[in-house]
Amino acid sequence: MDLNQFNEKQKAVLKQFREALNDCQLPDSEDVYLIRWLIARDFDLAKAEKMLRNSIEWRRKFKIDALREELKEPEVLSKYFPAGFVGRDKSFNPLWLVRYGKTDMKGILRSTKKRDYVMKVIHLVESSIWLVKSNPETYRRSPDAIVQSTIIFDMEGFTMQHITNKQAMESAIKLIQVYEANYPEYLHRVFVINAPTIFAIGFSMIKPFLNERTRNKIQIFNHDIKQWKAALLTEIDAEELPACYGGKKTDPDGNPNCATLVNMGGVVPKSYYFSGKSDTTNKTPLTVANGSKEHLEFQVKRAGDVLKWDFHTEEGDIAFALYKKQDGELIPIVHFDRVDCDMSTEEGELQCDDTGVYVVEFDNNFSYLRSKKIWYSIKVESATARVNGTDLDSP
Repeated sequence: MDLNQFNEKQKAVLKQFREALNDCQLPDSEDVYLIRWLIARDFDLAKAEKMLRNSIEWRRKFKIDALREELKEPEVLSKYFPAGFVGRDKSFNPLWLVRYGKTDMKGILRSTKKRDYVMKVIHLVESSIWLVKSNPETYRRSPDAIVQSTIIFDMEGFTMQHITNKQAMESAIKLIQVYEANYPEYLHRVFVINAPTIFAIGFSMIKPFLNERTRNKIQIFNHDIKQWKAALLTEIDAEELPACYGGKKTDPDGNPNCATLVNMGGVVPKSYYFSGKSDTTNKTPLTVANGSKEHLEFQVKRAGDVLKWDFHTEEGDIAFALYKKQDGELIPIVHFDRVDCDMSTEEGELQCDDTGVYVVEFDNNFSYLRSKKIWYSIKVESATARVNGTDLDSP
């Protein structure tokens, strides 16, 4: 797909779209970037502008532009999450492989936080965009071409555990929502292969969260190897496709699985699991009722002091945010985000450039039925104390 396919009216809307976004710092200023948002909203200028502005705010909030360089990936994801790039499709788009059926999602999500898992996948998406931009010869990118990705989801080994595990399904839905909201038209084709009968149950659960344009790009195949191999080779040259999927690519040692490019997944050893409930020593209990929030205030007396937090819930997640009081208003410093901290503690710190009152927020508004019990330790530590190894301040 390229800009030459659009009519004059659509090109005029694109010009208006660019003018409407003059005040924005865009992640990409090319026309082919802007056209994605218009396509996603059927060239409705107002809807496309709202979508893109929301995405720009999302990128700022989660520091997406720095993610490719700064992501600290948990070891369990590096070793046991089998996803990555294996080559190009015939349109010279990056080709991903995800051996989802061989992914121990229960083990992964007992060893790392959902947020880390989601950010790992976002990192892959951002890396694919960078890959194309930084390798124009390899990906033969025309200035007017909309670059997309092709993904193979291998469901060999997929079981009911992938469906019934609450955290796994929540993570899958979260990823779809993030992708649909922030990466419109980055998808060229999805091949789901080796799908067992029960895959239909899982797909029916995530299908409502998929845009119709996305759904139309998904092809699902059962264990009819001949059928799905032929389908893959219509979009992918044999030289770019791992031999185990009907292509010619292998590892240097001849392994047809190309395990050096994408690991084989497998059961996560329990040594990676979180140890269990976190220590409550020197922590204060706080119950946040269902459908409500609690605010805790902390006075920062010297610029440069550090506000540190360490908290966990007894069961379920909680939303966390940090504000600074200013002229009677709460100015966001650490933006609202739901944190799954029932199996491990959530820790963080902020160097406070200004003195004043800082407000920690625990928000349970999203929970209609269940209250949350939190154990927390939050304190202000002076910059001098950090250097000297002593803690002079308390909340």
